[in-house]
Amino acid sequence: MIMLRGNKEQSWVGTRSLRLAAVVPLALASLPAAASELRVTIEGIRSSNGTVLIGLYDSPASFARAVEASASEGFLVDPQRFAAVALRANAAMRSAVVFSNLDPGRYAVIAFHDENGNTKLDKNFMGVPTEPYGFSNNARGFLGPPPFDDAAMELKDSDKAIRIALVYHKGAE
Repeated sequence: MIMLRGNKEQSWVGTRSLRLAAVVPLALASLPAAASELRVTIEGIRSSNGTVLIGLYDSPASFARAVEASASEGFLVDPQRFAAVALRANAAMRSAVVFSNLDPGRYAVIAFHDENGNTKLDKNFMGVPTEPYGFSNNARGFLGPPPFDDAAMELKDSDKAIRIALVYHKGAE
């Protein structure tokens, strides 16, 4: 509303400027931190059969749950995961995905090549994976998967690219 009489228009404009000066910093302070992208490249795919499954996790609990579920129901159905994707294995023997609009924080990636397409990480009778798998930071555990802290990476306000080399256990098949 604009007032047209005398000094009232000037005082309204002055008040409006003061209001804007007070509102703009508040609006800027409420903006979320800059979102980033995480590019994940999976290397060492040995065949074009099946699917490459990649899961992104933002907490130790969801990471542990995914590791536990990978051999039974598969981690793509896990509601606690931050994000997941299934990519068809390809003749180039490499797959990549970009997770975008990620807030700054700690994230870990789990990947495996589901060669037979059953959406699960197959294991032998001793519990050793018979399909290739990998973790961010190329983390490896001792007689089992690595903990979240070993696989986790800090994502700040800039984009990040990582490579995961799949692990094969010879004789586990």
